Amino acid sequence: MKLKFNVNSKIEKKDIIEKTKLVLFNSMVKMHELANIYVPVDTGRLKTSIKLFPSIPGAKSYVLADGVTYGIDVEFGTAPHIIRPRTKKALKFKSGGKDVFAKKVKHPGTPAQPFFRPALDQVKKIWMARYMERDLGK
Repeated sequence: MKLKFNVNSKIEKKDIIEKTKLVLFNSMVKMHELANIYVPVDTGRLKTSIKLFPSIPGAKSYVLADGVTYGIDVEFGTAPHIIRPRTKKALKFKSGGKDVFAKKVKHPGTPAQPFFRPALDQVKKIWMARYMERDLGK
């Protein structure tokens, strides 16, 4: 997310930069909070992996990311695909209480369950203006 600010004021440039960094930090903290609200929970691993770096105000940039390999698949969904065993000769799973073995499985895909995008949309539409008004006096 890139932000552009236009400030017409007699405030010192240094003060504007520091206040702008505060707006950015508060926006990222809110996005982190909202992503944790919107994320679907099965085991909780994805939710607990969402982290904000750095987690202190004053940085020029921040990264909000999940630390799991499947986070992008949850956010955007997946197309139908074939699952094959990686290290064994067959896949093993339970179906109807019985063990089933297969050389491949046709996965139907999964629908998207976005959590970062709704958080970003809400921050852009609501929270950023509030933080700008509060911190920059706009």
